[in-house]
Amino acid sequence: MRQIGDDIWVHEDSRKMLGTKLGLRMTVVRLQDGRLWVHSPTAMSSSLQQAINELGPVSYLVAANNHHSRWLQDWIDAYPDAEVYVSAGIPRKVPLSSYHILQRGMENVWQGDLEWYTMPSVPLFNETVFYHRHSSSLIVTDLVQNYPENPNKAGFAGAMAKYVFEPIGFKGCCVAPPLKMGFTLKDKPAFNRFLQSVQEWDFDKIIVTHGNIIEDDAKAKFALLSSRFA
Repeated sequence: MRQIGDDIWVHEDSRKMLGTKLGLRMTVVRLQDGRLWVHSPTAMSSSLQQAINELGPVSYLVAANNHHSRWLQDWIDAYPDAEVYVSAGIPRKVPLSSYHILQRGMENVWQGDLEWYTMPSVPLFNETVFYHRHSSSLIVTDLVQNYPENPNKAGFAGAMAKYVFEPIGFKGCCVAPPLKMGFTLKDKPAFNRFLQSVQEWDFDKIIVTHGNIIEDDAKAKFALLSSRFA
């Protein structure tokens, strides 16, 4: 666990995807009452669980994107008393017995610590993004990604990055490439309003699940990405 701000930590991990490694990041927020909020859980291990337990009791498990539920059940088993909040597509993939669907109009049970917006009319992701006030952090899953430039890519992983992933948009600071495909946005004006609402938050960094955390000119970079949907 690495602390990156007031009451907020991240854990770095990865998974194999088409012969290469895809970086993953879990974010943990300690709420004002001392309980923990865990976003996009990564693979469970005894050492990771010990590090988490030293921060406080886990009360909320959050899987806020349809494509990020691989280890969710492991965390539910480890923390059976935690409340589970998921995107709309996850219950079709994970046999959850008790959960809340993240959706517009739902009560914000983390008021005072976190604000959130759910991406409208994008059923591929159904992603919800969060703003942690105390650390001025925007927390996303796939909406924004940030891949470092690496001119020395070699081997099969390097070839996959150069000839497969980068050409379809997984390069530098980017939005999830599928969002650039018109068919994924069922209501483009609503999606633009969503982006404008996120832009109004006073964040100075973007904690992405894939790639490097964006700490320099975060709002300007988000505004540039958002402008491509105008």
